[in-house]
Amino acid sequence: MEPLLTPAEVTKLLKCSAPYVYKIAAAGVLPCVRIPHLGEGRKADMVRFKKDDVFAFIEKHYQGRNS
Repeated sequence: MEPLLTPAEVTKLLKCSAPYVYKIAAAGVLPCVRIPHLGEGRKADMVRFKKDDVFAFIEKHYQGRNS
């Protein structure tokens, strides 16, 4: 299995902002892995992405000449 990508790595691939990556992940548009935070206090879960899912997202939303 390939290592999971961080939101920062996804922003570099998509050339977009981190808030946008979190927004499309929360909306279910870009599949993600949510890793629960188990420490003290309330912190957000970690979010990670499969590279194949990011590339599938790109292909799905690609609008080429014939689209």
